[in-house]
Amino acid sequence: MARPSKHDGAVFKRNDGKILWITYRNREGKRIRESTFTEDWQEAQRKLRERLQARDDKLLEIVRKGEQLQFSTWVDFFVENYSRPPLRAEKTHEANLRAGLHLKKAFGARKLGEVSADDIELYLLRRLQDRVRIRNGGRLCPTRGTETSHEFIKSFGSYAGS
Repeated sequence: MARPSKHDGAVFKRNDGKILWITYRNREGKRIRESTFTEDWQEAQRKLRERLQARDDKLLEIVRKGEQLQFSTWVDFFVENYSRPPLRAEKTHEANLRAGLHLKKAFGARKLGEVSADDIELYLLRRLQDRVRIRNGGRLCPTRGTETSHEFIKSFGSYAGS
């Protein structure tokens, strides 16, 4: 039987650079080493704690995939797999398609893990403050569809962890 390890993980600096790295074991016991992309010891410790917590919550693989996946790819996946009837009504699916286009325009090039709740709140606030010209009458009105974007983000977030 293998000897139990003393520590869950460690932060270390490689000999060839200044960037700190972390090492920890996944649920199967395999050692994982990854860069923290920072020179700050506290930031590296925070990332190690996040990884260990995600491992303990059985979310480590999802977290690691989320850091690699682009936001636009995830929106496409969500709309394709979780927005279509019979899971959602046809009108809801159409609204999700429109919201997805706006969200991809705003966050599409970023990684899924880089988009924070604050970024989304700022986006929604900006959308509410925008004035757009609607077709009937040509008058300026507050942006329509912000509620749809908000509902899409709420449902999107509930499936991001599954």
